Amino acid sequence: MKIDLQTVEELELLKDNSNALSIFELLDFTTTPGGKYKLKALFRKPLPDVESIKRHQEAVKLIQSDNDSVVYLPLSSELADKLDVYYFSDSAASLAKNKLTRFIESISYRFIYKDFNKTFISGTKNLIYFLVKTGQFREVFTNIALSGLLKKYFKQISKVLELPEIAQMLETKSFNNLNNAKLLYYDQLFRDKYKSEILELIDVIYELDVLIAQAKANIKYTLNFPDFSETETPVFKASGLYHLFVKEPVKNSIQLGEDKNFIFLTGPNMAGKTTFLKACGVAVFMAHTGMGVPAESLTISYFDRLLTGLNTSDNLPKGYSYFYSEVRRIKEVAIALNESKNAFIIIDELFKGTNIKDAFEGSLRIIRSMSKRASSLFMLSSHLLELGKALMTEKALRFLYFDSKIENGKPVFNYQIKNGLSDERLGMMILENEGVFELLEH
Repeated sequence: MKIDLQTVEELELLKDNSNALSIFELLDFTTTPGGKYKLKALFRKPLPDVESIKRHQEAVKLIQSDNDSVVYLPLSSELADKLDVYYFSDSAASLAKNKLTRFIESISYRFIYKDFNKTFISGTKNLIYFLVKTGQFREVFTNIALSGLLKKYFKQISKVLELPEIAQMLETKSFNNLNNAKLLYYDQLFRDKYKSEILELIDVIYELDVLIAQAKANIKYTLNFPDFSETETPVFKASGLYHLFVKEPVKNSIQLGEDKNFIFLTGPNMAGKTTFLKACGVAVFMAHTGMGVPAESLTISYFDRLLTGLNTSDNLPKGYSYFYSEVRRIKEVAIALNESKNAFIIIDELFKGTNIKDAFEGSLRIIRSMSKRASSLFMLSSHLLELGKALMTEKALRFLYFDSKIENGKPVFNYQIKNGLSDERLGMMILENEGVFELLEH
């Protein structure tokens, strides 16, 4: 699934500001820098097809079923940094082929290389420690019937651990009190003879770090795996859907697909429309990363594009007005629809930057055109009640709304979605309650 930068930002999936809350920050339970990098890469480019998603889901489910594997990984962030230093050292690996010359090298290297202790001694010991821990990690899965991704990854792990010299080392446990000459021997194995194999092993651990992190997130937030529908008609059917950012969320259900591919959402300000739209977008995204979603259940099609238009703004450096930025975003959506087999599109209010007449006529025409794209699904919120009334005859549209009630002169929201159109207007009441008019007329 393709996802562009604006969608990533609007759904708050990733943020450049490390202090800002993002979906990534909530779900990042990786313990290694490589695992974090791979998880970020998955956020920027979700899985490419249903088969990949199902293989990923299967691996995460299996990890979740084993508590030990969820907790322990043979590579910590600190150890990963040390191994990076070891492999990117400027000092050359040992060349000696026998014990005597290795002994001589162990003496001469102390003078040749300033980082002798850091690289040849500490670095080699760290790599041995990593291999020992990886062997123990493999043992956790010995009684589990592995398949798919996990079978592939553990086959790669075994391939390295069963290399003759490494297998002998692990079997005899001859790594506790090694002299410098023996460390140079292992250094030659690690950074010369088996360098590519061990680097691949480290990469496999990073891949497993991502899977374990997703399993931890699923457990932490009680996320549920979505079911992927392979019907020709796209579907998005969620029960008990909520947004991860909301501490005590009101859960909602929604269904798109079959004869209805477009949701027209109305309701007053602060009633929950934008949060609901984001919750749907985040669920679509998370489903395509192979992990659970914040919903009691979700049946979803694979979508090759996810695009949003939630808070488009003007672009002063490029000289774009607010309205022109809105137009450009809708154009990008149109291009994506022409290039995609099926897309999931979410828009929060069309054409807020122009007059009501143009906004009405432009929105009406665009919604009617989009709703004819039966292979894609659309969600759009609007404050234009007149627009909703004009679209009532469109068979592909489903009308939903959020409402409120007035208590002691103030609006109270239940954040529960309902069928139909809302004609509720709270703008004037909110202005009155905030004392805006009183301040200006003072």
